[in-house]
Parts: sequence; C-alpha cells; structure tokens
Amino acid sequence: MKIKKIFDKSDIAYLEENVGKNILPLSLFDNKIRPGSEPLEIVIFYQKGTAAQKLAENFLKTTEYFNLFSSRLIMIGDNQFALQYCTDGVLIKILPPVDATSDTIDIHDIKKMMIHVKTLPGEPLLSVTGIPLKDGIVGAISCSHAIADGISIMLFLYAWGCIIEGQDFPLPSRQRLFKGSPVRSDTLRKAFIPPLSELDSTIQDRVKHVMNDKTYTIREYFSDEFLAEMKRKATSENATYRISGNQIMTSFLLKKYHHQMLPDADRIIVRTPINLRDVHPDVDALYIGNAYFNGFTELTKDEIDQLSVTELAYRMKESIAGMRNEAFVKDVAYLSEYGIEINMDVYKKDRPPFDIDRDISSSNLTHLNDLESLGLGSHIGRILYIGSAVQTGFTMLKEKSGRIFAEITSRYPFT
Repeated sequence: MKIKKIFDKSDIAYLEENVGKNILPLSLFDNKIRPGSEPLEIVIFYQKGTAAQKLAENFLKTTEYFNLFSSRLIMIGDNQFALQYCTDGVLIKILPPVDATSDTIDIHDIKKMMIHVKTLPGEPLLSVTGIPLKDGIVGAISCSHAIADGISIMLFLYAWGCIIEGQDFPLPSRQRLFKGSPVRSDTLRKAFIPPLSELDSTIQDRVKHVMNDKTYTIREYFSDEFLAEMKRKATSENATYRISGNQIMTSFLLKKYHHQMLPDADRIIVRTPINLRDVHPDVDALYIGNAYFNGFTELTKDEIDQLSVTELAYRMKESIAGMRNEAFVKDVAYLSEYGIEINMDVYKKDRPPFDIDRDISSSNLTHLNDLESLGLGSHIGRILYIGSAVQTGFTMLKEKSGRIFAEITSRYPFT
C-alpha cells in the first residue's frame, strides 16, 4: 500500500493495525470511479401502521448485520480510499407529516426533502429520510455506490423488511464485511478526511458534474404481447436468435432514442452489468458490496439504424456471452482478503475507456423492484422509485401491476 506522504507515524500505525478489520479498502475499480459519484436512491412506501421511530430503529438494527452500510469514506493513500466502520455511518431524519398519500405525492418533492449522501472523505454513506403520509410512511434511502451495488441494497432492504415483520432472513456473506469494532466519526484522523479542494481534479470535476449537470427522464412501457411477438419474430428469422426480453427492450430503446441521447457520437458502447454472484464460482450469492463488472457491445450509429430490433438484440447477446463464461470471469475478478478485486489489466484489454458522450448503460431491475419479489407481501407496501446513478442509460423496472417499463435517462432533452 502506497502511504500518503502527509501521514505521520501514528497514522501509518493505525492503518497497519486496522486495515482488514474496521477499515476496508475500495477495490482498484471502485477506487477509480466511486469517489465524488452520485448515490443510488430508492423510495419505499410502508402502508402498515408502524411508527416512524420504530422503522428507524429497525433500519439501524439491519446495519448491525450488514455492517458495511454503517461506514464513512476515508483516504488512506495517494488517491486511495477505504470504508471506515463508524458508529454513526448512517444518517436518519424523520420529517413532519405531509398532507398527501402514496398515490398523490410527487417523487420530485420527495427528492427535494430527502438527505442525499456524498461519496467524499468523512461523509456518511447511507441515509434514510422518513416522511409520514396519510396512508403510511415513505422511507427515502440514499446510498453511496462505494458501499454496494443494487443487489446488495435490495438484500439490505429485504432484511430491513423482515426485521420490521419479525421474520427470519438470510445473513449476508462475510466476504466483504467489517471484522473489527466501529469508531465515532469525530475521532477520525484529519489526515484521512481531506477537504474536496485537496482531492484529485478528476474527483473535483465529478462532483461538479453531479451538482450542475441536468438530466432528463421519460418512461417507455412494454407489453407482454410485444415481447412475445418479438421473440417469435426472432426465431422465425433465425432459429439461433434466442433472445431475452431485456435484450429486446434495450435494442428497441437504442433504435428509438440513440440520436437524441448521444447526438455527437458516431458509434455507441452499450454497457451491461454482469453479476459476479451468478457466474463466479468463488463469489457468494449473498455477497455485499459491488459484485459486477460491465460487459459491452460496440455499434456504429449506422448499424443501429439499419439492423432490426431482433438483430441488435442478438448482437448484444453474443457479445455479452463471451464475458459471462467462468474462465473469463475468473481472469477478470478474484477474491482478495478485502473482497472482490478486479484484474485491471484483463478488464482493460480490448475495452474502450468510458466516454460520457458515447456510452449508454442498460440495467435490468425488473426482478428487484417490488416487495413481493423480495419475499415480502404487497400488504406491507411498495417501492415507489429507484434512481439510477448513470446520466445516460436505460433501467428496466416493473410496476406493482406487473407492467414492465424502462426509465430512460439522458443529458439531453427528449423532443
């Protein structure tokens, strides 16, 4: 570990004593892209008559099992960051009641009221804002991507719901959890929590983009009949075209919106998360943290315009398939003593670097954004909103009614 020059002997001794216990370094991959980035945000509505204070107590109880969520970011070397286990790593705020119901309150109003965490040194990385409504209570959660990916957050929320209901739940894997005891944030060493002005210019620019860049969102709905018809059409065109609903939706959206979303690009990279819990033999199914890397498909704009939806979907399927096989994922990712580490030499090989003016992210969360799919009945409540941390992308979601839709995010307005 390269120690920051301004650290004195006691700082270095503290790191040597606590790294791997109550300090967990970010992976090389997370270290490069997480500091200063936008949080993941989820808004849940609970319709049962549980008091707000009880919900807050149960939220904190959940962090005792999922202790990675009770941490603050610290700097442990030259542009090297880590999670510090803290007794006050979570912010909880209960607001006065709002004269609205879960069906009438505007998500934009909730986003204005809620706490938004910052992935910066010394800052808490998880918050929940309780907003009592006429028919229940909203829990607006903001979580740094330095802690966890979407699946980790859903596992946390499932455990929270089980604790509220007095039910058992599966314990998280210990492959990336703190082993030591938490500390109070007011005892953090000053050298570990430098101000933003002392951080790398890349992080400072990232923060400016988060604060100043405006994004636009629209929804596109997909019927079961449409997806079934596209699958039928694919196999009638070519018997090998066995494509998923997610691949069909991504291809459809790409053809319809790519000129508006990325007007200055001549080619587009579609980045699709590959969940290591599903494909890596050494990664536990209940791993908490970031357990994915992005597969990608490169297409020219002419190809997107000229190929059919099914042809595009098959292109994406083929390009991702080579990155999902066990041999490749074992080369690109491995378990260190601190959790998943990405082999950056393998990851970068033949991979175009990220370009905000050229890249689109596509994520499928249709199986994760309703409480019933998490094993909790609809009588408890429902998920009102899942916010993406990307500025250009498609997020596939499902309404309580079962209707599938894509939340489309762009840096340019939709016309």
